[in-house]
Amino acid sequence: MALPTSSLNLAELHHLGRRLTAAATSAMKDGSDLGSTELLVLECLYTTGPQPVGSIAERTGFAPSRASTVVAALHKRGLVELGVDPADRRRTVVKIADHARTQAREARSRDAEPMLRQMLPELSDAQAEAVIAALGALNGALAEALPGASSGTDLQPNGRPG
Repeated sequence: MALPTSSLNLAELHHLGRRLTAAATSAMKDGSDLGSTELLVLECLYTTGPQPVGSIAERTGFAPSRASTVVAALHKRGLVELGVDPADRRRTVVKIADHARTQAREARSRDAEPMLRQMLPELSDAQAEAVIAALGALNGALAEALPGASSGTDLQPNGRPG
């Protein structure tokens, strides 16, 4: 199958993002008793350190109410600790528990290539490698071009926090 050379319209780009998100979400959950949103919150705390729920919502792209629900579930399971923000005592700061760091590190280090190859069965190995390389280059370019828009969960090419 030849790779299309036409450009994407905005609706197609949106659908591509949703398909990639759904596939990554499903793959993240494999092998873990945590849901993908829980893993993303842990990964966010692992890479950026303690922060208020509002910051977690911004970095993960979750609605603030969703971020609060996930943090509450993680706290109930003992995977995050809650404290008072010394700068604003009305705000709660969330910190990843030491024993949860392993789960966050494992979620972050999982390679996306096998999942992407499964999504691209019609492409030759060379074509699939080109698409995967292009996605990695796009991720890196966007991280540099739009540093303020980073979700805090962006994987660097080496799988380490950015």
